[in-house]
Amino acid sequence: MIWRWGIGLILALCVAAAARAQPVTSPDRSNPLRTEVLDALRPTIQAETGGPVSFVVGTINVMGEWAYVGATPVRRDGRPIDWRATKFKQDFEDDVFSGLVLALLRRDAKGWAVVDFVIGPTDVYWLNWVEKYKLPEALFAAP
Repeated sequence: MIWRWGIGLILALCVAAAARAQPVTSPDRSNPLRTEVLDALRPTIQAETGGPVSFVVGTINVMGEWAYVGATPVRRDGRPIDWRATKFKQDFEDDVFSGLVLALLRRDAKGWAVVDFVIGPTDVYWLNWVEKYKLPEALFAAP
């Protein structure tokens, strides 16, 4: 029984090491991968903000099947979102709202899907994802 646990631990460590060894890329505007990731995120953020959005991207990193986005959503015409007209009104008025979107996505056979996201964080929220999903901090680093 103990040897099974030991083998399982060794396999888990190998998988974690392999994930950490993957390179992190930051696809630029001309890269279709960037469009795929942002298009997968868009419906989630539109539902939260009550209208169509585009993103002013600060960070977009991809590592294997994982992607991290740190961006400011704006309306499709480039206007800032009026946070007072959203469910984030109180946080915005209390000045505890950054206006940023942080998102973690994962790719599977069907494409990219949002795993977790936060709108308006005022702390280093992605540290939660490092722990929860056992991801390396390099995925979340600014390019």
